Amino acid sequence: MPERQPVVEGESISYEGVFSFKEVYAVIREWMDDKGYVPVEKRVHESVTKSGKHIEVDFEPFKKYTDYAQSVIRVHLSATELKDVEVTRDGHKKKMQQGKLRVAFDSWLETDYEARWETSAMFYVLRTMFEKYVYTPFLSGFVSGVREDTNFLKDQLKAYLNIERQ
Repeated sequence: MPERQPVVEGESISYEGVFSFKEVYAVIREWMDDKGYVPVEKRVHESVTKSGKHIEVDFEPFKKYTDYAQSVIRVHLSATELKDVEVTRDGHKKKMQQGKLRVAFDSWLETDYEARWETSAMFYVLRTMFEKYVYTPFLSGFVSGVREDTNFLKDQLKAYLNIERQ
């Protein structure tokens, strides 16, 4: 079983107003492609009620640093009370949605994700010693990389949503 070292926990962005859910989704997918993450959609749920459409998407992309360490970022995208609206921008009509959007982030660094070092007690002790005394500088660099990637995605989404407010 992999060891998970939490890097970012419980951070989120909330927005209420007019936005395009497709474009928010596209910002996240583009970030995954640019940063080299393998896109994984864990769950997609959509329902329609009297108050509007509700959409929930859980992403859990990962990026392998080495055969021993990988980063995983969980992005929970939740859009509630969505109603379609037509907005005129630069003389062109564009279909968008009005409602509430919440994006939550959790990220961590997984080590020994293939459980190669857990086959015997001796390997487990060796792995612990190796991580503590030899591999620490590399792991700290990976942790800062996970934090930077998470903050970059958060900043990209904030920038998109601030553009849409105008």
